[in-house]
Amino acid sequence: MPADQATPLKKLFEKVKEEIADENVVEKSNPERQRFEKLFDWMKVDGANYEKLKMRYYTLNYRGVHASRAIKKGETILYVPLKEIITLEMCMDSPIGKPMFARGFRQRLISPKHSFFSTFLMEERRKGADSYFSEYIDILPKSFEAYPIFYSP
Repeated sequence: MPADQATPLKKLFEKVKEEIADENVVEKSNPERQRFEKLFDWMKVDGANYEKLKMRYYTLNYRGVHASRAIKKGETILYVPLKEIITLEMCMDSPIGKPMFARGFRQRLISPKHSFFSTFLMEERRKGADSYFSEYIDILPKSFEAYPIFYSP
């Protein structure tokens, strides 16, 4: 490699090492951390396994999931029991999904899958702590200003 390319690459490598070392640890008293700990506890009850992953907190609506160590080819990185996964079938079988399906919304909506999921989430959010998915719903971002589709021109 030419010497003039080595310096920028070395700087980038050092920056990446710093980023990996920075754990973005959130204080235990922070409500965000408490919400995530509740989610992790809920996930573990039914056997979810994510020991090879770590969550990183950047801002209130910007978080990341990263490998906590090197991952080998073919290795399971994340296991989530089916019971903890919100499926399209579950959404269509919900109290609001059934009439939506019966009225042919799946064929008539521009984005039917998203519509079924979003109405299911709103229905579950309305249930509050009575919803099986309350810990998951509680950690969803409250806004999405970090997504490019919401940027101004």
